[in-house]
Amino acid sequence: MEPLSPSPAPRRRASDADREQVVRHLNQAYAEGRLSLEEFDDRSSAAYRATFDDELRALLHDLPDAQHAVAAPVDTVELRTDSATIKRTGDWAVPRRLRVTSASGTVRLDFTEARVPFPVVDVELTVDSGTTVIILPRGGTADLDGVRTDHGTIRSRVPARPEPGVLHVRVSGYTMCGTIKVRQGRR
Repeated sequence: MEPLSPSPAPRRRASDADREQVVRHLNQAYAEGRLSLEEFDDRSSAAYRATFDDELRALLHDLPDAQHAVAAPVDTVELRTDSATIKRTGDWAVPRRLRVTSASGTVRLDFTEARVPFPVVDVELTVDSGTTVIILPRGGTADLDGVRTDHGTIRSRVPARPEPGVLHVRVSGYTMCGTIKVRQGRR
C-alpha cells in the first residue's frame, strides 16, 4: 500500500493590491534591464488577469527578491510599549488589524507609503497618557467613533465615511488622558 501524499494547501485568491505589487516588481525588473518590453507587457497583462497568488508568483519566479513580492498579508499585529516610541513609517506591510498598547509613549502610524492589502484596517488602541498620530494617504478616511477617553483629546482632520478605492481606518479602544490625532499626509 502506497503512503498517502499530503493534500495540497488551498489556493489563496489574489487581491488588487497583490496584483499591483507584482506589476511594480515587474516594472522595477524592466527598468533594471531584466525584462524586455515584450516580456514586461506579457507578464503585466497576466498579473492583472491572475486570480490566485500562485499565478502571480509564477510571473516572478526568475526575478530576484520575488519571494517578497507576493507575501500573504498578516491578519493581526500587536505593538506594545511602556514609555518608548512606536513608529511605523515608510514602506511597511500593514496588517488587517493593529493592536497598540502604550502606557505613556508616543505612537506614530504613517500609512502614506505603506503596503496596505486591505481596504479597511482596524486600529485598536489602549493608550494611557501618550500621543497617538495616524497619518493617512491622500483621500484616506477614518472612523473614530469607537474610541473613548476620560480626559484626553481626539482630533481628526479626515472624513469619517469610507470612500471606495481609498484606505479606511477604523479606530477603537481608549486613551485615558492622551491625545489622538488623525490627518492626511502632506505629499
